[in-house]
Amino acid sequence: MSNENEILISTSISPLDNQYSLKKILTIWALSAIPMAVLAFVVTPILIPIIDLSPLIIYWIAIIVGLIWQFVLSIIILKNEGHGINWSTIQKRTKFQKPRDPKTGKSSNWLFLWVIPFIILNALISTGVGFPDLDSVVAPLIQNIPQYDMSKLDTADYKGAWWILGLYLVTLVFNYILGEEFLYRGILLPKMNGVFGKWDWLANGVLFGFYHLHKPQVVLSTAVVFGFVFAFPAKRFQSSWMAVIIHGLEGILGLVIVLGIILGMA
Repeated sequence: MSNENEILISTSISPLDNQYSLKKILTIWALSAIPMAVLAFVVTPILIPIIDLSPLIIYWIAIIVGLIWQFVLSIIILKNEGHGINWSTIQKRTKFQKPRDPKTGKSSNWLFLWVIPFIILNALISTGVGFPDLDSVVAPLIQNIPQYDMSKLDTADYKGAWWILGLYLVTLVFNYILGEEFLYRGILLPKMNGVFGKWDWLANGVLFGFYHLHKPQVVLSTAVVFGFVFAFPAKRFQSSWMAVIIHGLEGILGLVIVLGIILGMA
């Protein structure tokens, strides 16, 4: 454990604002990805015969725990780097700020309009039309591994179950703001340039894809495609909010679906 703390505390001496070393980048990736896989494929199967809930719900709760851990991990990293845990400090360090024009360096809320083409691209990719089915490459390799698909919740069982809305709202906050995006776009992306140079956004996307060990059926598409859709605009406009908005839109759509299930409309 002491070695992990040393890796988190230390930073590479670099002219690029103390950029992370490759060792540190991979360590942070492992500290976020491995617990999620353990929660999905070790903890969840143990709890399924013990807890009187659907396996999907147990998996869902386990993943929420993992997302909250990512937020805790992010705070530990910030504190070990010597940053005060206040909004102004976090905003500057993690690029949760207004987007900046890549040519002039000036910030403007108008630049948020650049999320629109990426949202459209995200929607087109999600349809699968005209894009290679990358996940089919992984399918034969994971056919014996449990695959939890939240879209397959038995809707009839959850009509009127308002408690799942609470679960979803927690997921919404820790998945799209305080968990994945905070760690991968806020903590990691600004510190990867020292190792990966101008391709730091691409490396960030690959790490983000392979972080999804708990959902191996989407690893390749997430790594290759969504690394561009989420990480590139965040890097290009120096604003993690760009990724939060683009990524978070799927969370809003999910909220509509969850409400539909509860109301018996799905």
